[in-house]
Amino acid sequence: MSHILEGETPDEYLVDLDRVKDCVIGICEGKAFVREATKQGYNVAYRGDTVNLAFPTSKTRRGRVGKGVAQTLLTSREQAVLTSDDKLRWLTERESWRLQGIPDSYFDKAAAVTSKSQLYKQAGNGVTVDVVYEIAKRL
Repeated sequence: MSHILEGETPDEYLVDLDRVKDCVIGICEGKAFVREATKQGYNVAYRGDTVNLAFPTSKTRRGRVGKGVAQTLLTSREQAVLTSDDKLRWLTERESWRLQGIPDSYFDKAAAVTSKSQLYKQAGNGVTVDVVYEIAKRL
């Protein structure tokens, strides 16, 4: 994930922890404790891990934490990453496109004429070319 993430991001990408308090139990010393429907009741995300914050009040969600990987991209801002300064921040539109294997130059052209929400939708509705290529090689 580290090669996908942008260096500095504006504060607008920080997750408001009050809005996800039913999902994120707390963050301290490089760990985010994320509520999951497991025997333990939570999972731990470390710096660089992603957290799926879709449906934050759900009592039945499992697999919210991506250990060094991003989970399925949806059509809105629902993936967050635990930063080196112990904050949760949303993946940026550019990072979502990078996860789909799309070059920054293509993103820059699209971002010039497209809203942020549409950029998330385009990345979330995409099929990752690299994944399709690897599957096709094995057929």
